[in-house]
Amino acid sequence: MRVRLIGANPFLTLYRDGAPVAYASVWRVDWSERGAGHALVYGDAERVRVIGPDPDLGLWLAESYNRYFQDVCAGLPWHEPELIKAPVDWHLDLATGLRAKADDLEVEVADPIDRQLGRNDAYQLGEVTNILSTVWMPCRIGTIKINGEPVEGELKITTDPLYSSAAIADAEVWCWPE
Repeated sequence: MRVRLIGANPFLTLYRDGAPVAYASVWRVDWSERGAGHALVYGDAERVRVIGPDPDLGLWLAESYNRYFQDVCAGLPWHEPELIKAPVDWHLDLATGLRAKADDLEVEVADPIDRQLGRNDAYQLGEVTNILSTVWMPCRIGTIKINGEPVEGELKITTDPLYSSAAIADAEVWCWPE
């Protein structure tokens, strides 16, 4: 298998009255075909923003991965991403969670409920089939703040099956199929 990306991708989607209102996906790319670094992808009904020190890497992550993540985007429209060059302040502790800040956005994904190893040998991203393995940690807490103001919404959390719309994906490896 040829590796495409190694890293982590904590994320959350907020809902209001059962409908998605916003999502955030925070990337730590340890290695990829397009380089390494951090990026934050934010979307709502009006826009998609990609923030990071390397706009090319951020755009590749957003357009090759995020736009196809149905659990994350949850049916919100995909817009041409607005690129913002800025550092991403990233703090991940696998025992407690993630806090990240980039430009005017702050994201928290915290209080893991469980840790599960997952593998999908046919993960579709548009027309591209991938092999994905990851440690998935559903979380009890997920917030997005813009200019210090919380985006109104709540997480979806279920116990049977165990699911949260806020999760940490770490030890994430994306591969091309053989």
